[in-house]
This record gives sequence, C-alpha cells and structure tokens, in this order.
Amino acid sequence: MPNLRPIRRGQLISPFGIGSLVDFRGDESMMTAGLDEWPFAKDECPSDWLVREERLQVRLDVTHFRLPPEHREPGPGVQLANQYIPFVRFPRWHYCPRRGAMEQLPLYGGRMKCPCRPGLDCESLPEWKRPYLIPSRFIAVCPKGHIEDFPFMEWVHRDGNWDRSHKLRLLAGRSSASLSGIKVACSCGKSESMAGSFNFDADAGGALHKIGHDCSRSMPWLGHVNERAGACGEYLRVVQRGASNVYFPVTVSSIYLPLWGENTSRTINKILENPKVWDTLVAGLDDGKYVQAVRCEAIAAIYQVDHEELRQAAQRKLDGTASLDGANLRSDEEFRRQEYEALRTGRGGETTDLMVEVVDPTEYGPDLADILHGICLVRKLRETRVLVGFSRLLPIGDPKSADLPPITEDPDLNWLPASVVYGEGVFLEFSAEKLDEWSQNPLVNARISALNEHYNRRRVERGLGEVEITAKYVLLHAFAHALIGQLSFDCGYGSASLRERIYCEADDPERPMQGILVYTASGDSEGTMGGLVRQGEPDRLRVVIDRAIRRARWCSSDPVCIESPGQGSDNANLAACHGCVLLPETSCETGNRLLDRALLVGTPEAPEIGFFSNLGPSAAEAGSGVNHAPVAANE
Repeated sequence: MPNLRPIRRGQLISPFGIGSLVDFRGDESMMTAGLDEWPFAKDECPSDWLVREERLQVRLDVTHFRLPPEHREPGPGVQLANQYIPFVRFPRWHYCPRRGAMEQLPLYGGRMKCPCRPGLDCESLPEWKRPYLIPSRFIAVCPKGHIEDFPFMEWVHRDGNWDRSHKLRLLAGRSSASLSGIKVACSCGKSESMAGSFNFDADAGGALHKIGHDCSRSMPWLGHVNERAGACGEYLRVVQRGASNVYFPVTVSSIYLPLWGENTSRTINKILENPKVWDTLVAGLDDGKYVQAVRCEAIAAIYQVDHEELRQAAQRKLDGTASLDGANLRSDEEFRRQEYEALRTGRGGETTDLMVEVVDPTEYGPDLADILHGICLVRKLRETRVLVGFSRLLPIGDPKSADLPPITEDPDLNWLPASVVYGEGVFLEFSAEKLDEWSQNPLVNARISALNEHYNRRRVERGLGEVEITAKYVLLHAFAHALIGQLSFDCGYGSASLRERIYCEADDPERPMQGILVYTASGDSEGTMGGLVRQGEPDRLRVVIDRAIRRARWCSSDPVCIESPGQGSDNANLAACHGCVLLPETSCETGNRLLDRALLVGTPEAPEIGFFSNLGPSAAEAGSGVNHAPVAANE
C-alpha cells in the first residue's frame, strides 16, 4: 500500500512534531498524535528504531530514544512493513469550497464530500461530482498549549439557542476581502460575520470570552476535545491555522562524545554501538560495575574480534556512562561544557563518530592568531535531536518547564522521539584575554544594557525570570550568523543546512567558554561531503572570515539597521535584520534573537566597539583584485 501522506522522519522532530498541524496535499489538515498511539509505544523498541545517547538520556530522565517509524513496502526480508505515524483530523470544522456547507468531522474519521443539503443549487449533483470538504482556517489556542476549533455555532447563536438540527454555511468574499466579508450563516436564519473575532486583550480576554467561550482544555493530539470538566480557565485567542505561533517545538540536541572509543578499532566501536550487543553486555555485571569476561568472549566469537580488546573498550564505555552526573547534565551550561572541552582539545578519532583535528592558529596569519585561541576541523560528528514537547503562542526554551503540554497520557512512558544526523563542522575558540579587554569598553556595555532591557522586559511580561545577556554571547552569536551567511556562498550549502552551537558561560564565570561550532547535520542530500571542513583550512578560512566581516559592515537597510534601537522579534536585536545577519530559524539556537552586528564591525560614530574593526584583508584577497564592497548600478 503506497504512502499517500509522506513526511520525512526528521520533520517529526521539528517542525511537525506531536501536536503540530500538517497540511497535506489535497487540502487535508492533520495533527500529529501523541506518543501513546505510535507503533510499539508501550512495547520493546524494535532494534531498527532504537537510539542510545547516554548523556542526553541522563539529562532528560529517559531510558532510550526512538527514531520515528518509517514506511516500508512489504516484500521478502522486509521487517516492520506498513508502519504509519498516527494523525488525527484537525481542525474538525470543514466546509464545501463551492457552496460553503459546513460539517464537523470526527477526530479519527476519513474525509467527507459535500453533503449538498436541500436548498443549495448543488443538491442534485451525483456523488462522484461532489467536492471534498476542506478544513476551516480559523482555530483557537490558549497559552497552555490547548487548541480547539473555532466555535462557529456559539459565534452565530450567541443566545445559546441551537441544537444538532442546525446547519451552518460559510459564505466568504461576498462583500469584502476582510474578515467582515466572511459570514457564517445558519439554517435557522441567524448569521454573523467574522469581523472582530481576532480581537484580544491579555487582561480582559478576547472576542470568544465575550460570548462566554473560554479554553476547554482540548488536546486533540491525545484524543481529548471540548472537555469542559477541568477547563484550564485561560482565555482563547483566535488564530489562523497556518500561523507561525500555533506551534513551537521544544527540542534538545547533543553532540555525541564517544571518548571511550578513541584508541579502539572501528570494528569494535561498531559492535559496542549496536544497542542489542550493549544491552547484552550490561544485562549482567560483576559487582554491578564490571563487564563480564564470559559475555565478551561469546560476543567476540560471534564477530571474530579480540575478546580482551572488546572487554576493555566495553569497560571504558561502562565507566564513562556510570560517571555521568545527572544533576550537572540537567544544566545546559554543564552539558555543553563537556562538548566544548572535547572539541577544543581534539578528542575522538577516525574510528569513532567524532573526529576533531586541531590546527595551529598561527597558520592562519598573525592577526587571526591574535583573536582566535584555537581552530579545529570537525571532520565527523553525530548529533541527536530529541523532541521534548511544544508550546503555542510563545516559545518556551526550558525543556523541563511545567508549562509544556503533555505529549503522552502515560506518565511511565520512558522514551522520547529523536533523529540522528551526521555531519561536519568548524570549531573556533576565541581568545579570552582579547574578549575581556574588548568587553570593558563602556560603549559596548551601553549597547548590551539596552539589549538586556528590551529582552528582559518581554520575558517579565510573559511571567519568565530575567536573564543576563553578556556582550561576549552576543558577539559570538552575531559572528556565527555572519560566518554561516558567508559559508553558504563559499561552500555551496544552503544557509538552512548549516547550524550554530554557541559555547558561552552564563552561570559560572570562573570557568569561561568562548567558542562557536558551525556545522552541517542534515539527513537529506545536503549531508556531509567535506565541503564545510575544507573552508576551515588555513588557505581558506581567513578569506571566509574577511568576507564575512566585509559583508557585515554594510546592510541594504542601512542606516536604519545600524542605528536601530531595537528590532526583530520582541525587539531583541539591535543592528540585525534580514538584509545582513538573520538566518533561517532552523539554523539559529535562539530564533534569530540577541544579535548585533555592530559588536563585530562597530558603528559609524563608534567604530572601536567592533571586535573585528582592526581586522584587515588577507593577503589572498588583497592580491586577488576582487572588490567585495557593495556596487551600485548606473542609472
């Protein structure tokens, strides 16, 4: 049976995770169902779907991760054929695209054709000529993540006098292109336009609250709709089905650190990465902390490898897993510190899923060596991305937040969906001394104070605590964006295929971090072919950085952009717009917030606040005769 509604595995982590709305071809809108309905959700995980990432498992308090099921056509030797991702039909209100007849479909039902009711000029149409109903574009959501259909019946019958015999009809675009031109009419003769339905006040509620309709704690992804008992009490906000604030996935990612396998053969590393083999080895331990030699001998005999080498590698892996401190790993800063130390010191090896080559910064020229303390070519890396939850209306960055709606009804479900991608990257560590010296500039601190004020004002309005944004973090973040923008031109990857990872301390200033990792980790054809690492080599990286800084000095929106007191989402940016350093949001860790390219190149009035203001052109660029300054066309 062909898969008529295809979706990629990675998309089920982001952006189409549990609770999201997915528009399929043929005017179908579906919502990804909760984990309880996924295949084998409460059974042993099939080995093809099992993912182990010990550091992330400890941080998220789960036993394992699972890849989303993939559809496989039945055939000889094919296992787990015809596995589907469960969806529910949402929104439930549908209407006829020709005559507007409206019907409310069940969550688990199939599509429905136009009912062609009496009184409509399509009443006599044969079944095969009737169009399929299409989903309404109006829905209602609340800040706690609940979502429900727009209450059309209540909107039209504000006196509450209606029953199941009443039938609605959507009349759109008859008198105006605005909401006032969209009218919902009932068979009883009453009608209302959609004008004013989007009005909302955070304190007094919106248009739905005025007609007595508040959130009913509806969670269609778990099969619950219109459950008035135990309603959450929040005001509902009317939004369009495809609005960007309907769904914000909350994901956590991790760079895999197989440090136990640095001096081990590729074959043994591959054996120990096999979840079935590892589960067999740890199923019986001597004194609860030593791998049994007899089990290693049996496995070594099967795979024809040296049993002692296998045992030593297994013991190293077991010791590393046992030493993981759950309390520390739940802190994002400590979690990233392990990656930071592994990258800057060149850990991993050719036989593992992490291979880092440390390059002497002096090979890149004296001025770059003065700014950068370390440059590493990450020739191989593995990233695990896990869907923890989601939010609506506003993004939530804390994966442990109590405000996240549930993605499962079973509190004992001990796994989360994940995707595993492989890639390459370039890691840059800045000079701590240079950063400290630069950050003492009063003009730099003045800009960061303004940015902190904008950002924290919005956080307080949302009921979140204040956080301190440092000049170092904004600099690293803006530089990562500028570098990704330039690399997308120089190495051929689309900017959406490159991602950033910022390493900067927030809680422990005694142990500073000042690094960025720009990497590609994509599961499609834009995976890893060495192009990004090659741009990090000494004869290329200097040119890339020079060009990135040159591009950051000028924006098509200048002088408006460089003089902006606050712009972008939540006014959380200063000099940063789509004409200069903004990226696709999948590439940015903070949703294109906390950016200021003035910290890279300075402003016309204060060039000294730019960390790279004294960086001159490379010898390769100076001798090329290429002018990278903006060129205006002749009139």
